Amino acid sequence: MKLVKSLLLSLAVISASQTIAKEQPPIGKQPGNFTVPETHHMSLPNGMKVTFIPYGATPKATVRLITNTGNVDDGNKIWLSDLSFEMLRQGTEAQSAKELAEAVASMGGQIQTSVGMDASWLGMDVLSEFSGDAVDVIADMVLNSRMAEQDLERIKTDRQRQLKVSMSRPGPIANEAFYKEIFGNHPYGQLYPSESSLAGIESKDVEQFIQTNLVPNRSHLYISGVFDQKKVSAAIEQAFAQWKMGEARKQHTVLTQSGPKVKLIDRPDAPQSTIRLGLATFGPEHEDYLEMAMMNTLLGGAFSSRITSNIREDKGYTYSPRSRVVNRVGTGLWYQGADVTAESTGASLYEIFEEIRLLAKEPPGKEELDGIKNYMSGIFVLSNSSRSAIINQLSFLALHGLSDQYLKQYVAKVFDATPEQISAMVTKYLTAEKMTLVVVGDIATVEPQLKALEALKQYW
Repeated sequence: MKLVKSLLLSLAVISASQTIAKEQPPIGKQPGNFTVPETHHMSLPNGMKVTFIPYGATPKATVRLITNTGNVDDGNKIWLSDLSFEMLRQGTEAQSAKELAEAVASMGGQIQTSVGMDASWLGMDVLSEFSGDAVDVIADMVLNSRMAEQDLERIKTDRQRQLKVSMSRPGPIANEAFYKEIFGNHPYGQLYPSESSLAGIESKDVEQFIQTNLVPNRSHLYISGVFDQKKVSAAIEQAFAQWKMGEARKQHTVLTQSGPKVKLIDRPDAPQSTIRLGLATFGPEHEDYLEMAMMNTLLGGAFSSRITSNIREDKGYTYSPRSRVVNRVGTGLWYQGADVTAESTGASLYEIFEEIRLLAKEPPGKEELDGIKNYMSGIFVLSNSSRSAIINQLSFLALHGLSDQYLKQYVAKVFDATPEQISAMVTKYLTAEKMTLVVVGDIATVEPQLKALEALKQYW
């Protein structure tokens, strides 16, 4: 009898646990609009802007100097900006690289630099009590950097190794060719140097780059976290007082190239084809930017997107396809990328074009679009949840000339978007006749498949 009762009790527990497991989680409500943290501003006579962002309760601060320069200013010496910012970390007139790193480590942080196409930065996270000291270190790096030839040669050797690895892989090869086809000779179309041009960069080139482009009137210092604003302000005024104003940023006219175009890059006997299909679009300042981003997420920009579900889950042609909206100052581009099996190259492109056609023809359903809205608003919330994330958002606004209304209204605009608006983005901007297709793979296997595709007839 006890055994029977024990079995019945066990069955009841199992049944209850199965019922609980089948229950769906409660539907979350629409998140509220983002509240931009309170900020305080100051400017120095040399044109450097400063933004203070009191944020959080953890006794740490992020100090970051962002300058409107980067690969766009490389000229004919591609990666010059990368080498220049890395050289800033190699010591100053007063401290060696090791001493500099140890000094920052004693403040609870480490020196970081990052180079982008249009903006680059150097900075660090430190304990709050060292916020002013961090300002001094950054100023010392900028104003008194030591440009030793042996440091540059070591960095160039590392970069040469990185370049060889990149140029041996189909992804970087496809990216380089695709951006070149879209942006031509503009710096946006130049991703990688040749080995000889990289080897030819000298310390005088680095020094000239820093003097010309790392200037206060193109720079913005952000301090985010917990800090004593009065003390940090005094440290900033003293540390950067001698920084001399430079020339205003040069504007690089962008003339994008339109398709239809096909570029095939041969990798004989390659088992996979690397695809880049896309076209020039616009930047974040455009009125349709947010709807365009939503369309991209639904079409190919998320793991659950249509193209991903189609050619990865249903067809098994590829492992990780993904579409992207790429931002540049005053312009941008959209592209779908994928590494597909060589024998499925044509079939994969057929499905990609078909998904584009179907979304243009019929707006998405409410359930599908609601999923995209929840996903994008969730990502947005996460992107504003740290000291450095807040700096990223505010510097994004500054770079693209946006007001803080972009952040304040983001969630509301996402949830206000209609299925018809998302579908319209495809019709307005993803014009097949204007696209560029780059395929890196075995041409003998791939080319007959592409020429058999009706969607690519006009490309040849």
